[in-house]
Amino acid sequence: MDTTEIAVITLKGLPLSVRLQWPFHGNVSGADFHVLHGTAELGDGSGLHAQVAIHLTRVVAERLPGIEAEHTLGPVLGAIRRETDRKQLEFLRSDKRQPISLGGRFQDFQSKQWRFEQASEGQIRQAVLDRLFWVGSRLMPGALMVGDPVEALYLGVSEDALMEAGKGIEAEGLLRWVNGGALATEALLARSGEFEMRAQKAIEGIQQKHAFEQQRVIHGGAVKLIDRCM
Repeated sequence: MDTTEIAVITLKGLPLSVRLQWPFHGNVSGADFHVLHGTAELGDGSGLHAQVAIHLTRVVAERLPGIEAEHTLGPVLGAIRRETDRKQLEFLRSDKRQPISLGGRFQDFQSKQWRFEQASEGQIRQAVLDRLFWVGSRLMPGALMVGDPVEALYLGVSEDALMEAGKGIEAEGLLRWVNGGALATEALLARSGEFEMRAQKAIEGIQQKHAFEQQRVIHGGAVKLIDRCM
């Protein structure tokens, strides 16, 4: 079994350390999908994480050149990030495994192209800044490839669009190039509070959503119990 460990940022600025256990394997229950297990941990040091089971439907798998990591890493990371920003994943200290369906809703049926987000120009710039701060200086320190095809796939933009954003950020004095890669400058790192607050806001939104759902379940159960007792 091979393990991939990678740090990524969601469109809302939430840093995640993702660990994936390859390869996809057949579902033991006989359902019509392949399964890949992994963990997405919040990059804020809290230790909160989501154990995930990626379900790749056989219909979608048949459209791909293969289901190995080289063909599916980008879509898997895209699905995890999209479901995180849509507050579908709950980050816990326990190991409750949560399913993510990597099915047709993430693909254009005719073009067979993956679709997760459609970032605006401002969102592209923010995504590059978020990666420079969180990934390049906190989670996996080192120079980043700005025009990363995995990031382009997730954001729904071209690699050239990411590079153009990088050049604009360089002109602002927030990025420096090192051997073809990019690093955050001291000026960018000095703005740490902005990135941390942005991530905290995203985390709080997720927690509030799941706390509300849990209260609704508890309340619903109490109502049913009262009905049975009357």
